[in-house]
Amino acid sequence: GKNITHAFERGLKVAVGGSRGEGPGEIVIKKSYFDEHLKEHFENSRNIQAAIIAEKKIDKRIQKAIEDGACVFYPFSLLKNWSGNYKELLEQFESIAEDVWNYVDFDIDGIILETTVERLKDHLGSTRHHHRWQIAFKVNDEMAEVEVLSITPQTSRTGKVTPVAELVPTKLSGALLSRATAHHFGMVRDKGIGPGAIVQLVRSGLVIPKIERVIRKVIPVFPKRCLSCNSELGWEGDNLICLNTTSCPAQIEHTMVHFFKTLGNIDGFGPKVIAKLHEGGVKTIYEIYKMTKGEFSTFGFGPKQSENLEEQLLISRNVEVEDWRFLAAFGVTRMGLGNCEKILQHHDVTDIFDLSIEDMVRIDGFAEVTANAMHDGLQSIKSDFFKIYELGFNLNKTLARTSQIKDTSISGKLIVFTGTMEYGSRKDLEKKAKELGAQIGKSVTAKTSILFRGLKVGETKISAAKEKGVDVITEQDFLNLISE
Repeated sequence: GKNITHAFERGLKVAVGGSRGEGPGEIVIKKSYFDEHLKEHFENSRNIQAAIIAEKKIDKRIQKAIEDGACVFYPFSLLKNWSGNYKELLEQFESIAEDVWNYVDFDIDGIILETTVERLKDHLGSTRHHHRWQIAFKVNDEMAEVEVLSITPQTSRTGKVTPVAELVPTKLSGALLSRATAHHFGMVRDKGIGPGAIVQLVRSGLVIPKIERVIRKVIPVFPKRCLSCNSELGWEGDNLICLNTTSCPAQIEHTMVHFFKTLGNIDGFGPKVIAKLHEGGVKTIYEIYKMTKGEFSTFGFGPKQSENLEEQLLISRNVEVEDWRFLAAFGVTRMGLGNCEKILQHHDVTDIFDLSIEDMVRIDGFAEVTANAMHDGLQSIKSDFFKIYELGFNLNKTLARTSQIKDTSISGKLIVFTGTMEYGSRKDLEKKAKELGAQIGKSVTAKTSILFRGLKVGETKISAAKEKGVDVITEQDFLNLISE
Protein backbone atom coordinates (compact mmCIF):
# COMPACT_ATOMS: atom_id res chain seq x y z
CA GLY A 1 0.00 0.00 0.00
CA LYS A 2 2.99 2.32 -0.03
CA ASN A 3 4.79 4.12 -2.84
CA ILE A 4 8.15 2.35 -3.07
CA THR A 5 9.61 4.32 -5.99
CA HIS A 6 12.44 5.68 -3.84
CA ALA A 7 13.40 2.08 -2.92
CA PHE A 8 14.06 1.41 -6.62
CA GLU A 9 15.95 4.69 -6.79
CA ARG A 10 18.26 3.20 -4.16
CA GLY A 11 19.06 0.39 -6.55
CA LEU A 12 16.45 -2.18 -5.52
CA LYS A 13 15.99 -4.79 -8.25
CA VAL A 14 13.09 -7.09 -9.15
CA ALA A 15 13.65 -10.77 -8.28
CA VAL A 16 14.46 -13.56 -10.77
CA GLY A 17 15.34 -11.10 -13.53
CA GLY A 18 11.87 -9.56 -13.57
CA SER A 19 11.03 -5.93 -14.25
CA ARG A 20 8.71 -3.25 -12.95
CA GLY A 21 5.03 -3.66 -13.72
CA GLU A 22 4.69 -7.34 -12.72
CA GLY A 23 2.03 -6.47 -10.14
CA PRO A 24 1.98 -6.49 -6.33
CA GLY A 25 4.66 -8.18 -4.27
CA GLU A 26 6.97 -7.73 -1.30
CA ILE A 27 10.45 -6.46 -0.52
CA VAL A 28 12.44 -9.43 0.81
CA ILE A 29 16.00 -10.29 1.81
CA LYS A 30 17.68 -13.67 1.36
CA LYS A 31 17.79 -15.70 4.59
CA SER A 32 21.26 -17.00 3.79
CA TYR A 33 22.59 -13.47 3.26
CA PHE A 34 20.92 -12.18 6.41
CA ASP A 35 22.37 -15.01 8.51
CA GLU A 36 25.87 -14.50 7.12
CA HIS A 37 26.14 -10.70 7.01
CA LEU A 38 23.39 -9.02 9.05
CA LYS A 39 22.16 -11.27 11.86
CA GLU A 40 24.54 -9.83 14.43
CA HIS A 41 23.46 -6.27 13.60
CA PHE A 42 19.65 -6.66 13.19
CA GLU A 43 17.16 -8.72 15.18
CA ASN A 44 15.13 -9.80 12.15
CA SER A 45 14.83 -9.24 8.43
CA ARG A 46 11.48 -7.44 8.72
CA ASN A 47 13.19 -4.44 10.33
CA ILE A 48 15.42 -4.20 7.27
CA GLN A 49 12.50 -4.42 4.85
CA ALA A 50 10.71 -1.58 6.66
CA ALA A 51 13.87 0.57 6.56
CA ILE A 52 14.24 0.22 2.79
CA ILE A 53 10.99 2.04 2.04
CA ALA A 54 11.63 4.76 4.64
CA GLU A 55 12.40 8.13 3.15
CA LYS A 56 15.31 8.80 5.52
CA LYS A 57 18.81 7.47 4.90
CA ILE A 58 19.31 3.75 5.40
CA ASP A 59 22.10 1.81 7.07
CA LYS A 60 25.09 1.28 4.78
CA ARG A 61 24.89 -2.50 5.42
CA ILE A 62 21.31 -2.54 4.10
CA GLN A 63 22.39 -0.50 1.07
CA LYS A 64 25.13 -3.09 0.46
CA ALA A 65 22.50 -5.89 0.57
CA ILE A 66 20.54 -4.05 -2.14
CA GLU A 67 23.66 -3.62 -4.27
CA ASP A 68 24.57 -7.29 -3.80
CA GLY A 69 21.12 -8.33 -5.07
CA ALA A 70 20.32 -10.03 -1.77
CA CYS A 71 17.47 -7.62 -1.09
CA VAL A 72 14.91 -7.50 -3.91
CA PHE A 73 11.29 -6.76 -4.78
CA TYR A 74 9.56 -10.10 -5.43
CA PRO A 75 6.28 -9.87 -7.42
CA PHE A 76 3.80 -12.56 -6.39
CA SER A 77 3.17 -13.29 -10.07
CA LEU A 78 6.75 -14.62 -10.43
CA LEU A 79 6.52 -17.10 -7.55
CA LYS A 80 6.84 -20.77 -8.42
CA ASN A 81 3.68 -22.82 -7.77
CA TRP A 82 2.77 -26.46 -7.24
CA SER A 83 -0.38 -27.77 -8.92
CA GLY A 84 -1.99 -31.18 -8.66
CA ASN A 85 -5.00 -33.30 -7.74
CA TYR A 86 -6.47 -32.88 -4.26
CA LYS A 87 -5.94 -36.59 -3.52
CA GLU A 88 -2.22 -36.20 -4.13
CA LEU A 89 -2.21 -33.13 -1.89
CA LEU A 90 -3.94 -34.97 0.94
CA GLU A 91 -1.65 -37.98 0.70
CA GLN A 92 1.59 -35.99 0.50
CA PHE A 93 0.60 -32.74 2.20
CA GLU A 94 3.61 -32.41 4.51
CA SER A 95 6.22 -33.04 1.83
CA ILE A 96 4.46 -30.82 -0.74
CA ALA A 97 4.00 -28.01 1.77
CA GLU A 98 7.67 -28.25 2.78
CA ASP A 99 8.80 -28.13 -0.85
CA VAL A 100 6.67 -25.07 -1.62
CA TRP A 101 7.80 -23.41 1.61
CA ASN A 102 11.41 -23.75 0.47
CA TYR A 103 10.96 -22.67 -3.14
CA VAL A 104 12.56 -19.33 -2.20
CA ASP A 105 15.44 -18.33 0.07
CA PHE A 106 13.29 -15.80 1.92
CA ASP A 107 11.26 -15.66 5.13
CA ILE A 108 7.62 -16.22 4.19
CA ASP A 109 4.38 -15.80 6.14
CA GLY A 110 2.83 -18.98 4.80
CA ILE A 111 1.54 -20.69 1.68
CA ILE A 112 -1.83 -20.32 -0.02
CA LEU A 113 -3.94 -23.29 -1.07
CA GLU A 114 -6.60 -22.62 -3.68
CA THR A 115 -8.91 -24.56 -5.91
CA THR A 116 -8.41 -24.18 -9.65
CA VAL A 117 -11.85 -25.63 -10.49
CA GLU A 118 -13.95 -22.76 -11.79
CA ARG A 119 -17.33 -24.15 -10.67
CA LEU A 120 -15.98 -24.46 -7.11
CA LYS A 121 -14.71 -20.87 -7.23
CA ASP A 122 -18.13 -19.71 -8.36
CA HIS A 123 -19.85 -21.72 -5.62
CA LEU A 124 -17.56 -20.49 -2.82
CA GLY A 125 -17.54 -16.87 -4.01
CA SER A 126 -15.63 -14.00 -2.45
CA THR A 127 -15.94 -10.87 -0.34
CA ARG A 128 -14.43 -7.47 -1.02
CA HIS A 129 -11.42 -8.52 1.07
CA HIS A 130 -10.69 -12.12 0.12
CA HIS A 131 -11.54 -15.12 -2.03
CA ARG A 132 -13.35 -17.88 -0.18
CA TRP A 133 -11.72 -20.42 -2.48
CA GLN A 134 -8.31 -19.74 -0.95
CA ILE A 135 -6.97 -20.64 2.49
CA ALA A 136 -3.66 -19.79 4.16
CA PHE A 137 -1.45 -22.41 5.78
CA LYS A 138 0.98 -21.00 8.34
CA VAL A 139 3.50 -22.60 10.66
CA ASN A 140 4.52 -21.14 13.99
CA ASP A 141 7.80 -22.87 14.81
CA GLU A 142 8.68 -20.63 17.73
CA MET A 143 6.39 -20.55 20.76
CA ALA A 144 6.69 -19.31 24.32
CA GLU A 145 4.87 -19.98 27.55
CA VAL A 146 4.03 -16.62 29.06
CA GLU A 147 2.27 -15.48 32.24
CA VAL A 148 -0.66 -13.10 31.97
CA LEU A 149 -0.27 -10.06 34.22
CA SER A 150 -3.66 -8.47 33.64
CA ILE A 151 -6.51 -8.01 31.16
CA THR A 152 -7.07 -4.50 29.78
CA PRO A 153 -10.51 -3.80 28.26
CA GLN A 154 -10.55 -1.51 25.20
CA THR A 155 -13.78 -0.03 23.86
CA SER A 156 -14.17 0.12 20.06
CA ARG A 157 -16.25 2.54 17.96
CA THR A 158 -19.12 0.01 17.93
CA GLY A 159 -19.11 -0.28 21.73
CA LYS A 160 -17.60 -3.78 21.77
CA VAL A 161 -15.07 -4.16 24.56
CA THR A 162 -11.97 -6.07 23.45
CA PRO A 163 -9.80 -7.79 26.10
CA VAL A 164 -6.06 -7.26 25.68
CA ALA A 165 -3.80 -9.58 27.67
CA GLU A 166 -0.88 -7.76 29.30
CA LEU A 167 2.00 -10.27 29.45
CA VAL A 168 5.36 -10.71 31.11
CA PRO A 169 7.62 -9.20 28.38
CA THR A 170 8.90 -12.10 26.26
CA LYS A 171 11.19 -12.22 23.23
CA LEU A 172 9.68 -14.20 20.37
CA SER A 173 10.74 -14.40 16.69
CA GLY A 174 13.04 -11.41 17.10
CA ALA A 175 10.54 -9.12 18.83
CA LEU A 176 9.84 -8.24 22.46
CA LEU A 177 6.15 -8.91 23.10
CA SER A 178 4.14 -7.70 26.07
CA ARG A 179 0.53 -7.71 24.77
CA ALA A 180 -1.79 -10.00 22.81
CA THR A 181 -5.48 -9.75 22.00
CA ALA A 182 -7.89 -12.24 23.54
CA HIS A 183 -10.43 -11.35 20.80
CA HIS A 184 -13.55 -11.15 23.01
CA PHE A 185 -14.59 -11.73 26.61
CA GLY A 186 -16.34 -14.95 25.60
CA MET A 187 -12.87 -16.34 24.91
CA VAL A 188 -11.64 -15.02 28.28
CA ARG A 189 -14.59 -16.73 29.97
CA ASP A 190 -14.34 -20.06 28.15
CA LYS A 191 -10.55 -20.44 28.23
CA GLY A 192 -9.96 -19.07 31.73
CA ILE A 193 -7.66 -16.18 30.81
CA GLY A 194 -6.73 -13.71 33.53
CA PRO A 195 -3.95 -12.62 35.91
CA GLY A 196 -1.77 -15.64 36.70
CA ALA A 197 -2.83 -17.70 33.67
CA ILE A 198 -0.08 -19.29 31.58
CA VAL A 199 -0.65 -19.07 27.83
CA GLN A 200 1.19 -20.39 24.81
CA LEU A 201 2.12 -17.42 22.65
CA VAL A 202 3.04 -17.46 18.95
CA ARG A 203 3.50 -14.80 16.31
CA SER A 204 1.03 -15.65 13.57
CA GLY A 205 2.95 -15.41 10.29
CA LEU A 206 5.87 -14.09 12.37
CA VAL A 207 3.91 -10.86 12.82
CA ILE A 208 0.79 -10.80 15.02
CA PRO A 209 1.05 -11.98 18.67
CA LYS A 210 -1.55 -14.69 19.19
CA ILE A 211 -2.63 -16.78 22.16
CA GLU A 212 -2.46 -20.32 20.75
CA ARG A 213 -3.79 -22.08 23.84
CA VAL A 214 -4.13 -21.71 27.60
CA ILE A 215 -1.82 -23.98 29.60
CA ARG A 216 -2.87 -22.94 33.10
CA LYS A 217 -6.39 -21.57 33.51
CA VAL A 218 -7.62 -19.16 36.17
CA ILE A 219 -11.05 -17.89 37.16
CA PRO A 220 -11.40 -14.73 35.05
CA VAL A 221 -12.67 -11.42 36.37
CA PHE A 222 -14.86 -9.34 34.06
CA PRO A 223 -15.05 -5.55 34.00
CA LYS A 224 -18.41 -4.17 35.03
CA ARG A 225 -17.90 -0.68 33.64
CA CYS A 226 -16.40 0.86 30.51
CA LEU A 227 -12.84 2.03 31.11
CA SER A 228 -13.46 5.03 28.86
CA CYS A 229 -16.74 6.44 30.21
CA ASN A 230 -17.44 4.38 33.38
CA SER A 231 -20.82 3.32 31.97
CA GLU A 232 -22.33 -0.08 32.63
CA LEU A 233 -21.34 -2.99 30.37
CA GLY A 234 -23.72 -5.67 29.11
CA TRP A 235 -23.32 -9.03 27.39
CA GLU A 236 -24.26 -9.48 23.73
CA GLY A 237 -23.35 -13.02 22.67
CA ASP A 238 -19.63 -13.46 23.37
CA ASN A 239 -19.05 -9.72 23.62
CA LEU A 240 -19.19 -7.23 26.45
CA ILE A 241 -20.75 -4.00 25.16
CA CYS A 242 -20.55 -0.44 26.47
CA LEU A 243 -24.19 0.63 26.71
CA ASN A 244 -23.35 4.35 26.51
CA THR A 245 -23.69 4.80 22.75
CA THR A 246 -23.97 8.60 22.77
CA SER A 247 -21.17 9.98 24.95
CA CYS A 248 -18.49 7.29 25.44
CA PRO A 249 -15.16 9.01 24.58
CA ALA A 250 -13.63 5.85 23.11
CA GLN A 251 -16.61 5.25 20.82
CA ILE A 252 -16.71 8.90 19.74
CA GLU A 253 -12.97 9.11 19.01
CA HIS A 254 -12.81 5.77 17.17
CA THR A 255 -15.88 6.78 15.13
CA MET A 256 -14.24 10.04 14.05
CA VAL A 257 -10.94 8.35 13.21
CA HIS A 258 -12.85 5.74 11.18
CA PHE A 259 -14.62 8.47 9.19
CA PHE A 260 -11.46 10.22 8.03
CA LYS A 261 -9.57 6.96 7.43
CA THR A 262 -12.38 5.51 5.30
CA LEU A 263 -12.97 8.76 3.40
CA GLY A 264 -9.34 8.44 2.29
CA ASN A 265 -8.91 11.91 0.72
CA ILE A 266 -7.69 13.77 3.80
CA ASP A 267 -4.50 13.80 5.88
CA GLY A 268 -3.75 14.93 9.40
CA PHE A 269 -6.77 13.65 11.32
CA GLY A 270 -5.27 10.60 12.98
CA PRO A 271 -5.92 9.24 16.51
CA LYS A 272 -3.70 11.81 18.30
CA VAL A 273 -5.28 14.84 16.63
CA ILE A 274 -8.80 13.45 17.14
CA ALA A 275 -8.08 12.72 20.82
CA LYS A 276 -6.82 16.28 21.30
CA LEU A 277 -9.93 17.75 19.68
CA HIS A 278 -12.25 15.52 21.70
CA GLU A 279 -10.52 16.43 24.95
CA GLY A 280 -11.27 20.04 24.04
CA GLY A 281 -14.97 19.34 23.64
CA VAL A 282 -15.39 18.41 19.96
CA LYS A 283 -17.75 15.45 19.64
CA THR A 284 -18.83 15.25 15.98
CA ILE A 285 -17.41 15.20 12.47
CA TYR A 286 -19.65 18.14 11.62
CA GLU A 287 -18.01 20.28 14.32
CA ILE A 288 -14.57 19.47 12.93
CA TYR A 289 -15.55 20.51 9.39
CA LYS A 290 -16.83 23.86 10.68
CA MET A 291 -13.53 24.70 12.40
CA THR A 292 -11.10 27.36 11.17
CA LYS A 293 -7.34 27.58 11.65
CA GLY A 294 -7.93 30.10 14.43
CA GLU A 295 -10.10 27.61 16.29
CA PHE A 296 -7.56 24.82 15.82
CA SER A 297 -4.91 27.01 17.40
CA THR A 298 -7.01 27.32 20.57
CA PHE A 299 -6.65 23.53 20.98
CA GLY A 300 -2.88 23.83 21.18
CA PHE A 301 -1.99 23.22 17.54
CA GLY A 302 0.79 25.39 16.11
CA PRO A 303 0.13 28.01 13.38
CA LYS A 304 1.38 25.83 10.52
CA GLN A 305 -0.46 22.68 11.68
CA SER A 306 -3.66 24.68 12.22
CA GLU A 307 -3.41 26.05 8.70
CA ASN A 308 -2.77 22.56 7.30
CA LEU A 309 -5.77 21.08 9.14
CA GLU A 310 -8.11 23.77 7.80
CA GLU A 311 -6.71 23.25 4.28
CA GLN A 312 -7.16 19.46 4.47
CA LEU A 313 -10.82 19.87 5.44
CA LEU A 314 -11.37 22.05 2.38
CA ILE A 315 -9.52 19.59 0.14
CA SER A 316 -11.59 16.65 1.38
CA ARG A 317 -14.80 18.43 0.35
CA ASN A 318 -13.45 19.44 -3.07
CA VAL A 319 -11.56 16.32 -4.13
CA GLU A 320 -13.87 13.79 -5.78
CA VAL A 321 -14.73 10.77 -3.63
CA GLU A 322 -17.01 7.82 -4.41
CA ASP A 323 -20.42 8.10 -2.75
CA TRP A 324 -20.12 4.54 -1.41
CA ARG A 325 -16.86 5.43 0.32
CA PHE A 326 -18.49 8.54 1.83
CA LEU A 327 -21.41 6.47 3.12
CA ALA A 328 -19.16 3.71 4.50
CA ALA A 329 -17.21 6.33 6.47
CA PHE A 330 -20.19 6.67 8.85
CA GLY A 331 -19.51 3.15 10.12
CA VAL A 332 -23.02 1.69 10.01
CA THR A 333 -23.19 -2.00 10.97
CA ARG A 334 -23.11 -4.29 7.90
CA MET A 335 -22.39 -1.29 5.67
CA GLY A 336 -18.79 -1.73 4.67
CA LEU A 337 -17.45 -0.55 1.33
CA GLY A 338 -18.87 -3.50 -0.63
CA ASN A 339 -22.44 -3.27 0.66
CA CYS A 340 -22.46 0.51 0.31
CA GLU A 341 -21.43 0.27 -3.34
CA LYS A 342 -24.07 -2.42 -3.94
CA ILE A 343 -26.98 -0.44 -2.49
CA LEU A 344 -25.92 2.77 -4.26
CA GLN A 345 -26.01 0.99 -7.61
CA HIS A 346 -29.80 0.95 -7.14
CA HIS A 347 -30.56 4.08 -5.08
CA ASP A 348 -29.17 7.58 -4.64
CA VAL A 349 -27.27 8.18 -1.41
CA THR A 350 -29.89 10.70 -0.29
CA ASP A 351 -32.78 8.28 -0.86
CA ILE A 352 -31.55 5.19 1.00
CA PHE A 353 -32.77 6.51 4.37
CA ASP A 354 -36.36 6.18 3.11
CA LEU A 355 -35.96 2.54 2.04
CA SER A 356 -37.90 -0.12 3.89
CA ILE A 357 -36.38 -3.44 4.94
CA GLU A 358 -38.36 -5.07 2.12
CA ASP A 359 -36.81 -2.63 -0.38
CA MET A 360 -33.34 -3.65 0.76
CA VAL A 361 -34.07 -7.38 0.65
CA ARG A 362 -35.02 -7.01 -3.02
CA ILE A 363 -31.41 -6.07 -3.77
CA ASP A 364 -29.45 -9.16 -4.72
CA GLY A 365 -27.16 -10.25 -1.89
CA PHE A 366 -28.98 -8.61 1.04
CA ALA A 367 -30.59 -11.11 3.41
CA GLU A 368 -33.19 -10.00 5.95
CA VAL A 369 -30.74 -9.97 8.88
CA THR A 370 -28.38 -7.69 6.95
CA ALA A 371 -31.24 -5.47 5.77
CA ASN A 372 -32.57 -5.08 9.33
CA ALA A 373 -29.15 -4.06 10.65
CA MET A 374 -28.61 -1.62 7.77
CA HIS A 375 -32.07 -0.08 8.13
CA ASP A 376 -31.65 0.54 11.87
CA GLY A 377 -28.12 1.83 11.40
CA LEU A 378 -29.13 4.29 8.69
CA GLN A 379 -31.89 5.72 10.87
CA SER A 380 -29.41 6.24 13.71
CA ILE A 381 -27.02 8.33 11.55
CA LYS A 382 -29.61 10.13 9.39
CA SER A 383 -29.38 13.50 11.14
CA ASP A 384 -25.56 13.51 11.29
CA PHE A 385 -25.31 12.28 7.69
CA PHE A 386 -27.31 15.13 6.18
CA LYS A 387 -25.58 17.80 8.29
CA ILE A 388 -22.23 16.63 6.88
CA TYR A 389 -23.56 15.93 3.37
CA GLU A 390 -24.93 19.47 3.10
CA LEU A 391 -21.46 20.91 3.69
CA GLY A 392 -20.91 20.13 0.01
CA PHE A 393 -18.78 17.11 -0.87
CA ASN A 394 -17.73 16.31 -4.43
CA LEU A 395 -19.36 12.89 -4.64
CA ASN A 396 -18.97 10.62 -7.65
CA LYS A 397 -22.46 9.11 -7.62
CA THR A 398 -22.71 5.40 -8.42
CA LEU A 399 -26.36 5.44 -9.52
CA ALA A 400 -25.85 8.34 -11.94
CA ARG A 401 -22.78 6.63 -13.37
CA THR A 402 -24.61 3.31 -13.72
CA SER A 403 -27.65 4.85 -15.39
CA GLN A 404 -25.46 6.67 -17.93
CA ILE A 405 -23.66 3.52 -19.05
CA LYS A 406 -23.99 3.10 -22.77
CA ASP A 407 -24.26 -0.20 -24.57
CA THR A 408 -20.63 -0.70 -25.63
CA SER A 409 -18.57 -3.63 -26.81
CA ILE A 410 -17.43 -4.29 -23.21
CA SER A 411 -20.78 -3.76 -21.44
CA GLY A 412 -21.38 -6.54 -18.94
CA LYS A 413 -18.04 -8.18 -19.66
CA LEU A 414 -15.46 -9.12 -17.01
CA ILE A 415 -12.13 -7.57 -17.97
CA VAL A 416 -8.65 -7.53 -16.43
CA PHE A 417 -5.77 -5.09 -16.91
CA THR A 418 -2.20 -6.36 -16.60
CA GLY A 419 1.31 -4.98 -17.06
CA THR A 420 2.60 -1.41 -17.05
CA MET A 421 0.15 1.01 -18.63
CA GLU A 422 1.78 3.52 -20.96
CA TYR A 423 -0.97 6.11 -21.40
CA GLY A 424 -2.48 6.35 -17.91
CA SER A 425 -2.67 4.68 -14.53
CA ARG A 426 -4.36 1.30 -14.26
CA LYS A 427 -6.80 2.81 -11.74
CA ASP A 428 -7.92 5.46 -14.26
CA LEU A 429 -8.36 2.89 -17.02
CA GLU A 430 -10.37 0.59 -14.75
CA LYS A 431 -12.59 3.53 -13.79
CA LYS A 432 -13.21 4.34 -17.45
CA ALA A 433 -13.99 0.69 -18.19
CA LYS A 434 -16.61 0.70 -15.40
CA GLU A 435 -18.20 3.77 -16.98
CA LEU A 436 -18.48 1.76 -20.20
CA GLY A 437 -20.37 -0.99 -18.38
CA ALA A 438 -17.56 -3.48 -17.76
CA GLN A 439 -16.89 -5.43 -14.59
CA ILE A 440 -13.29 -5.33 -13.36
CA GLY A 441 -11.41 -8.45 -12.28
CA LYS A 442 -8.03 -8.69 -10.58
CA SER A 443 -6.97 -12.07 -11.96
CA VAL A 444 -7.72 -14.04 -15.11
CA THR A 445 -10.24 -16.87 -14.74
CA ALA A 446 -12.46 -18.77 -17.15
CA LYS A 447 -15.10 -16.06 -16.57
CA THR A 448 -12.78 -13.31 -17.87
CA SER A 449 -13.81 -11.98 -21.27
CA ILE A 450 -10.88 -9.70 -22.15
CA LEU A 451 -7.32 -9.22 -20.88
CA PHE A 452 -5.98 -5.74 -21.68
CA ARG A 453 -2.20 -5.95 -21.70
CA GLY A 454 0.23 -3.12 -21.11
CA LEU A 455 3.99 -3.32 -21.29
CA LYS A 456 6.24 -5.95 -19.69
CA VAL A 457 3.76 -8.82 -19.46
CA GLY A 458 5.16 -12.35 -19.33
CA GLU A 459 4.22 -14.61 -22.21
CA THR A 460 3.27 -17.33 -19.71
CA LYS A 461 0.44 -15.15 -18.42
CA ILE A 462 -0.69 -14.33 -21.97
CA SER A 463 -0.63 -18.00 -23.01
CA ALA A 464 -2.57 -19.03 -19.89
CA ALA A 465 -5.24 -16.42 -20.69
CA LYS A 466 -5.58 -17.64 -24.27
CA GLU A 467 -5.89 -21.25 -23.08
CA LYS A 468 -8.92 -20.16 -21.03
CA GLY A 469 -10.47 -18.62 -24.14
CA VAL A 470 -9.81 -15.05 -23.01
CA ASP A 471 -9.34 -12.38 -25.69
CA VAL A 472 -5.99 -10.60 -25.23
CA ILE A 473 -5.78 -7.09 -26.65
CA THR A 474 -3.46 -4.14 -26.12
CA GLU A 475 -3.83 -0.95 -24.11
CA GLN A 476 -4.00 0.95 -27.42
CA ASP A 477 -7.00 -1.16 -28.44
CA PHE A 478 -8.73 -0.09 -25.23
CA LEU A 479 -7.93 3.57 -25.91
CA ASN A 480 -9.38 3.23 -29.40
CA LEU A 481 -12.54 1.77 -27.84
CA ILE A 482 -12.81 4.74 -25.45
CA SER A 483 -12.52 7.23 -28.29
CA GLU A 484 -15.36 5.62 -30.28
